[in-house]
Amino acid sequence: MKVLVTGSAGNIGREQVRQLQAAGHEIRGFDRVAKSKEMDFEYISGDLRDIYTVRQAVGGMDAVIHLGAIPSDRQGCADDVLSTNVQGTWNVLLACVEAGVERIVNYSSINALGCVGGYKDGVHLPIGDDYPRHPYSPYQISKHLGEEMCTAFTNRHGLITISLRPTAVLGADSYQWFKTTQNRGGGHSRVEYWAYVDRRDTARAGMLALTVQGVTNDAFLLSARDTTIDIPTQELVDTYYPDTPWVKDRATYIGDETYRALLDCSHAEEVLGWVPQYSWRDES
Repeated sequence: MKVLVTGSAGNIGREQVRQLQAAGHEIRGFDRVAKSKEMDFEYISGDLRDIYTVRQAVGGMDAVIHLGAIPSDRQGCADDVLSTNVQGTWNVLLACVEAGVERIVNYSSINALGCVGGYKDGVHLPIGDDYPRHPYSPYQISKHLGEEMCTAFTNRHGLITISLRPTAVLGADSYQWFKTTQNRGGGHSRVEYWAYVDRRDTARAGMLALTVQGVTNDAFLLSARDTTIDIPTQELVDTYYPDTPWVKDRATYIGDETYRALLDCSHAEEVLGWVPQYSWRDES
């Protein structure tokens, strides 16, 4: 399969390309910052906001994995975040329809739900894909609108659109900090629900979304099975979320998993067959 990967030089993009190549797919990369000499595959440099370059990148492809974006409010002003993430995604979707591409895997974010960042108290626990959306920041709004555009293009044009909602995407190079004694005292911020997902698991979800059958438009949270912090989940809930209602039986959900994540990825497991394989606790 010929696959365009936008954001191919980014945090997830490099791993996504590696997995695609390992599976025998033909890759075309698209990124604003990388240089073609760094790539061992076809590569186009450009800005997602330039529809003409996006059309060039999409032409001749069988599918698109759309990772290109400004990845947080901290990495750009509001105008750039919205124009790159919203107009850029619109351009990719439009170019897919024009070129006859049948499927796009859109990398969204847990931020599309608005439940992280501390802008509003959580509505319920655990947080799943049915969580009611309330995006607040430019980045959160951009990811929410990206998913809405995917739905619109599916409904109007029949384009298969699958959105992935990873939480903080980390790699083994980040895990050593979690093993320090400091982690007992705070760890990853509570406004992020101490959630993370391994880069390799994230890209594997992209692989599954690329080939899953019977899905025309859907979105899936991606989180590791455990938290980033060395405090039992039951203790975290009692301390920080004592009044937050639960939509699943708490004891059953946590079960015998001492550090069970507060993000529920059962939808991804049921539809994509995706189960996270990596945990920072297993890294040497």
